[in-house]
Amino acid sequence: MKDLLFSDNAVVISRISALLEAENIEYVVHGAHASLLGGGIGVIQSRLMVDIEKHAKAVRLIRAENLDNDVDMKT
Repeated sequence: MKDLLFSDNAVVISRISALLEAENIEYVVHGAHASLLGGGIGVIQSRLMVDIEKHAKAVRLIRAENLDNDVDMKT
């Protein structure tokens, strides 16, 4: 697994998760619960990871939807 992005925005994480699911790209979100408990203070970010072989495709999907400005992309 490889880091795809970091974000403290649960809505954006949800949208990106839906994009990945639609393309059958498996992913894991780490820290989602801690991020919600943080109250949106922006200190605790969720980390979304994908299979290293699907990373480039996932990046293209996020950029095609113009969501890359809403997250900290790891390319």
